[in-house]
Amino acid sequence: MLNLIQKNYIRIIFLVSFVALISAYFIEYVLGHQPCNLCLMERVPYAIALLIIILNYKFNRLEKYFILLLSMVFLASTLLSLYHLGIEQGFIEESLVCDLQNSSKIYQKRKY
Repeated sequence: MLNLIQKNYIRIIFLVSFVALISAYFIEYVLGHQPCNLCLMERVPYAIALLIIILNYKFNRLEKYFILLLSMVFLASTLLSLYHLGIEQGFIEESLVCDLQNSSKIYQKRKY
């Protein structure tokens, strides 16, 4: 029973990660909103989570290690998201990592 619940959690994490990535690309390319550098970096843990879950289905005997790795990935993702939230809300001084004005200039130069 516990193994079935664990597999359902893994499927839900896979689905949420997939929807998050698809939504981010839809907002960027279809709706035309330019993300900042931190927004782009926040996509990486979702892609890593998808890869880990796919590897988990391939190598079932290493499931405990993959779950531990998945937990660490989402812990790092949470810290990155909190840092980004702090910059957007003004709690943390804005750094060069989250500089939407300069990245949009670079994007426009590259586009034309």
